[in-house]
Amino acid sequence: MEERLKSHYESLSRSIAFTKTADAKATPVLALQIAILGALAARFEKLIPALLAEPWCFERAFLWVILGVYLFFMGAAVAMAARVYMPTHPRTGQSLIYFEDIAAMRSEEFVKRSKEMSSDVIEEQLLSQIHIVSHIASAKMSRVRCAFWLSGVSLVLGLILLAWGSVRP
Repeated sequence: MEERLKSHYESLSRSIAFTKTADAKATPVLALQIAILGALAARFEKLIPALLAEPWCFERAFLWVILGVYLFFMGAAVAMAARVYMPTHPRTGQSLIYFEDIAAMRSEEFVKRSKEMSSDVIEEQLLSQIHIVSHIASAKMSRVRCAFWLSGVSLVLGLILLAWGSVRP
């Protein structure tokens, strides 16, 4: 039984490590979006004449479309990457492993229940926690993948806008 519990604990540790990996992968997406937005803000005064030029022309309409689509994908990439940092799992009040459940208990209750746990109950709670954390890690990794794709589109559109701002007199 002790070997199984040790193995379960290692599995839980690996699942927790995957959640941290997802967090680390979301950070460059946010950094890239902030960098592109900053570069565009620095060049925005060169884009304003093209955006506000009269009369309406194909170039102006195309620029507005590119700007709108860029803002949509940039916002979606930032929202998806930020969502990686917000795992969702409600406390149940039953787990003696999940920190939210433990924090919701009185200290005396936690100590008493912990001392009364059999090896089978410990194993059951570890397995349950592995399943929950694995689900959270999977959701985070899916969000990171989506944020990378959205960020790629945003990057291309941002570079088009930067180039447009660079060639304007």
